[in-house]
Amino acid sequence: MIVTITSKGQITLPASVRKELKIKTGDKLDMEVTPDGAILGRPVTNDLSSLAEVLPRAKRRLSLEEMDAAILRGVSGI
Repeated sequence: MIVTITSKGQITLPASVRKELKIKTGDKLDMEVTPDGAILGRPVTNDLSSLAEVLPRAKRRLSLEEMDAAILRGVSGI
């Protein structure tokens, strides 16, 4: 399959490729150039575990009861 590079360095992935990879506008691809010059592109999937890197580490672990109490405080506005 041949694609054309635009003046901005962009390419258009054919619809068949987008469908096969289940990607849509705004999705990201992880691109890699292999030693033999091949280009590999893999869809970037974000799962919930990737969010853990964004949040600061807890100072201590909470029990389920403490978590429930915090949720109730948040809901009741106390």
